[in-house]
Parts: sequence; structure tokens; C-alpha cells
Amino acid sequence: MIFFRIFARFLTFCFLASVNLEAESIRWRSCFQTNCISFDLPSQWYLTERRSNGVTTKFDHFKTPPLKEESGREIIPALVILFKESENKLPLHPILFHSESRRFSLITNNRKSFTLQKIPNTESGYKFLGMFGSFKDKEDTIVQHYITATEDRFGFTILITCYESVYPRIEKDINLFLDSLSWGTRPIPWKIQDPEDQISKAKELESKALDRLKTKKSEEITLALEEMSDSCELGSVTACEMFTVLMNLGR
Repeated sequence: MIFFRIFARFLTFCFLASVNLEAESIRWRSCFQTNCISFDLPSQWYLTERRSNGVTTKFDHFKTPPLKEESGREIIPALVILFKESENKLPLHPILFHSESRRFSLITNNRKSFTLQKIPNTESGYKFLGMFGSFKDKEDTIVQHYITATEDRFGFTILITCYESVYPRIEKDINLFLDSLSWGTRPIPWKIQDPEDQISKAKELESKALDRLKTKKSEEITLALEEMSDSCELGSVTACEMFTVLMNLGR
């Protein structure tokens, strides 16, 4: 941890390069193989965990600092993004995937359905299918956004969960996220032949990232974060943990 603290000021500087200071929001980009999801979140939201098995799944978990109810109880809203490859390696149908992935959601009272990111040159095609609803946990009402998208054999599920009692305090945050949410593609930044090659590549990227951090140069630190994220995506648990820690330095 001492090593990470040494670079806190440098990383904070690099991180602020992607912050909209006027709106105090951060542009995030999360990728899995050739698919990427981009979105804005206010700076009080932070990445608390990133995990990938390097083959078929990856997830990001964001949260805010505790929000106090009038009673003094502390509530922590959460936002989770799950990337998943189809089990049979065949293209996913967006409506069927949306229906089948409902097992990840606890919504029992659907309050609103919505669509996001209109697909160009289509009359009614949208990239994201969503719903906003609620469910009960004893005496509490919990609200949740449930959103899915598909691209070929990959599906993406997004869950935003918060107690209704404090939801008005993050509603603007969620609207910002929804308004900015978009999907895109990227070239695969590596070529993997087999599992051993994948492990080797993950270690190579992690090692390069650590070497870049030692330079204490802002441009090298920015590249190091990208390499650490790629190593995490390839399945390195250590890289996932280091990336998360580095992204939260300076808080």
C-alpha cells in the first residue's frame, strides 16, 4: 500500500484529465473483448470492485459513500455492470436476453419501461432495453433500474439499486448515467492462442504497468492504468485488485 500512496498525487492528476470539473462527473469506459460500454457518473461514485474470469464474464461494481436516512441509518447505493458471453457461443436475441436475465433483478413492481441509445437508420431500434421498478425488503422499499443490451454473442446487464428513502438524493446521478450510456466496439488489443498464452499476456501487461508507474510520469501512469485494466480483463485477479486501488487513490 505504501507503493500505491507514493503515486497518489500523480494518479489523481491523470484521473482529473477525464473529469468534467464543471459538472464534477467522470467519463468511464468498461470493455470486454471487442465490446465497450461508456457512461458518465458524478465523482462521488467510485469503482469498488472489478472482476473477470478472462473468458466469458466480467463485472464492475460502483457505489457511493453512505447516505444517511433521517433515522441515521446509512444506505449505500450500488451500480453493477455484468458482461457475459452466450453459453452456446451463438448470437443473443436482445428481447430474449432481457427476459432471461431478469433472474439478476429483484423487481416485483415494474413502474416504467424504457429504451436507450437509438440505433442509426432504424425506426424503433434501440441498443439498451430497461425497466425501473421496486421490491420489498421487510418494511423497506428498494428501487432498481434493470438494463440489458446485446451484441452478437455478448450480453450486458446493468443493475442500479437503492433504498427508496434516499433515492431522490441520487436521482440526478442516475439520470446522468442513463443519458450518457452508450455502447461501442474496439479492436481486440491482443492476440490469444491458448489459455497459457492468455496467462502469459496478462502477466506481461501487469509487469509493464508496474514499470510505467515507477516512472512517476503522468502519461506513463495513464498507459499503466489501461494495461492494468487489460490484464484484469484477461483474468488476473491481482491486476483487478491493483486497478481498483489505483483508481481510488486520492479520495
